[in-house]
Amino acid sequence: MLRPLSAVVLASITLATPAFADVWTVGHGGASQFYTVADALGDHRVKDGDILKILSGGYIGDMDFSNRALTIEPGNSPGIVDVYGNMSVGSASTINFEIGGLQDGLLFGTPDFDQFIVTGNVNFAGKLKVTLYGGFSPSYGDSFALIQSGGTLNFTGTTVLPALSGGLSWNIAVVGGSSEFGPSGSSLVASVVPAPGAAALIGLAGIATNRRRRA
Repeated sequence: MLRPLSAVVLASITLATPAFADVWTVGHGGASQFYTVADALGDHRVKDGDILKILSGGYIGDMDFSNRALTIEPGNSPGIVDVYGNMSVGSASTINFEIGGLQDGLLFGTPDFDQFIVTGNVNFAGKLKVTLYGGFSPSYGDSFALIQSGGTLNFTGTTVLPALSGGLSWNIAVVGGSSEFGPSGSSLVASVVPAPGAAALIGLAGIATNRRRRA
């Protein structure tokens, strides 16, 4: 279920050009420089190489970062950004997702990790970066739906992921189905799995344990 439209703002995207890096905030608080994403990306001061913080809330219209080179930081460390339209991220842009726990916050509570909920299609050719915070250390089997789409979701980008201990690794994959859109939707999920080679060791350990029990 998408968040209420009370926080919804228009988000038509226009393009700008580079110079030096600055940090810009889009949202409804007093510390925000821009009320809408359209305001930010239509402003000549917002240049390629800048950081664009998009605070939690609903944004009507497509978000097209396909021709930009921005670092995009969703949410309120962390938070949920609802996009009522399509979303496209080009190869020169990065989205930084913060993960500090397992709670998605979609139905109740505060989210522990950043998320985009997109009613339309998603084309992600950029860089997906994950940052852990608050001392959180993911465990085997943990998963995080970073992007949910009500249409098609295509991920051809690259990743920058924090190291995990205990023989664990990350798996980034598009899966069918979505908690927000049901079986017709799709999700870009970061999950914690055994690192290459560690799975075999885990399997051998299980076999050895079973043999000892039988003995």
